[in-house]
Amino acid sequence: MRSIALVFAMLLAAGSATTAQTYPAKRITVIVPFGAGSGTDGVARVVTQRLAEVLKATIVVENRAGASGAIGTTATARSAPDGYTLMFGGSTTHAANPSLLKSIQYSPTEDFAPIARIGLFPYILVIHPGIEAKGVGELVALAKQKPGTMSFAYANALGQLAGEMLKRRAGIDIQAVPYKSSPEGITDVMAGRVSMMFNDATATQALAKSGQLRALATITKDRSKLLSELPSIQEQGVDLGNLSAWTGLFAPKGTPPDVIETLSAAVRDILAEPAVRQRLAEIGFEEQWLNASDFAAFVAAENQTWAALTREAGIERQ
Repeated sequence: MRSIALVFAMLLAAGSATTAQTYPAKRITVIVPFGAGSGTDGVARVVTQRLAEVLKATIVVENRAGASGAIGTTATARSAPDGYTLMFGGSTTHAANPSLLKSIQYSPTEDFAPIARIGLFPYILVIHPGIEAKGVGELVALAKQKPGTMSFAYANALGQLAGEMLKRRAGIDIQAVPYKSSPEGITDVMAGRVSMMFNDATATQALAKSGQLRALATITKDRSKLLSELPSIQEQGVDLGNLSAWTGLFAPKGTPPDVIETLSAAVRDILAEPAVRQRLAEIGFEEQWLNASDFAAFVAAENQTWAALTREAGIERQ
């Protein structure tokens, strides 16, 4: 029996070595579960263009949008775990959806092999410039002086959760105003029809610099490398639980470990390249690589965080 077990172990090791030496042997499809032109799509195209060169492979990016990313994510989970179908997921698909959707056909922690975290889109709090607040503390004080007169716009899960958490943890009465798209919400904040909004810096920072909006804080625990002059909301006395709009690379569960390691190391090296970091910064994205095991732990923690905060915020599943 020992000899049989030894032979079996040797065959497994040989098979793994062969996979490592030959991967990739054919075209790789990378699923983006959001539309072309979205933030995640932009990151995917920057990273996969360089990844194809590093791996000497053909990589095709395929957009499968719909249902808050659940359609493309489900398709990835059901794909063959051979390293030839990957996806760019993130805080929406792998943290928010389980807490916000009544029914999804995948498990973020059970159906995927995390490869590497890529980084995040800094989210910032912006207000109408006519509001006499230079910081979060002053904004909270004004809201407390006139309960129910202020409002926040949101067009996605993170914007909604951040607004509701500000409302509860700062102890202020502000109204939530939903929008179909972020540009619509931003337009109404600039016009003064809505008081404030949490949104990604890419869409709002230029407007803040031009004076059409006023940026008060980033929502992450620490300051963003891309917005080092802007204090975090935690620095200003409100703890939102270190929320972030992060993006990472995933494979279906069961993908060979050596393939995961090959891809993770390649992404690490790519994100260390100044030219790649510059291209990502130009679309408002901050690289923050994590290896496969650390990324898996991060995804599990993010699921717990979103579950706890959505309950605290009283946000119902849709």
